[in-house]
Amino acid sequence: MPTADTTKNTFLLNLHVMAKKGVIYVGAAGTGKTTIISNYFNGLDKDVTLTGSMNFNSYTDSAALQVVIESMVDKRAGRTYGPPPSKTLIYFFDDMNMPYLDKYGTQSPICLIRQIIDYGVVYDRDHLEEKKYLVDCMFTGCMNPKSGSFIIDLRLTRHSTLVACLTSEREILKTIYF
Repeated sequence: MPTADTTKNTFLLNLHVMAKKGVIYVGAAGTGKTTIISNYFNGLDKDVTLTGSMNFNSYTDSAALQVVIESMVDKRAGRTYGPPPSKTLIYFFDDMNMPYLDKYGTQSPICLIRQIIDYGVVYDRDHLEEKKYLVDCMFTGCMNPKSGSFIIDLRLTRHSTLVACLTSEREILKTIYF
């Protein structure tokens, strides 16, 4: 059952999707972050928008993420890849802050997402001189600041709107559970 908070956050997500700007929901477990995005994805017109998702964990690396990203796009022309023409592909990454920090303090999957947003490109891992240009894709995600890494790269978050999801008030919880 939708609450005032989930309705507001769904409206905000819809505005960002129309503007093709990412959103990252931040909040403790049980605040409805993943549910907001899942419900929004279920209500999308599949003739216009495609969706893909991946749950991050401490072992998620950029190679695994690249496999998921590339599995959702088709070759268009030359080195250009994307969803079918006239469609937008929205990727959702749950627990974005979970990947392990390397010795340089970075998270390789976060750096790959940022690279795609900044340059619209991924490199062929077998032939590094070959680039694949990604078009008509956008990214959204969730993270729990109480688990995993407590921060993610500011160079990624600058491309997204960060939205805090708070624990619902007692009256709203009563309407949900009773």
